[in-house]
Amino acid sequence: MSRNIKGGFLTLSGVVGIVGMIIVAMQNPATEWVTPPGRMIVSILENGLLIPTVLFLVLFIYGLYILLTEKND
Repeated sequence: MSRNIKGGFLTLSGVVGIVGMIIVAMQNPATEWVTPPGRMIVSILENGLLIPTVLFLVLFIYGLYILLTEKND
């Protein structure tokens, strides 16, 4: 039960953080972009949001890992 709470909290905080970074990137769109990475990723890079986005992505993935590898005792 404790692992479920920890995993759920980490997953939820990762989702909220990633959505927040996407909203910030949409508020300040990129002036120029190239086709392969796309406008959203270039906006994240131009606004200096790469490190927070990666950290929230790590929280999300680790939370999912905890939830999906739960051991039934």
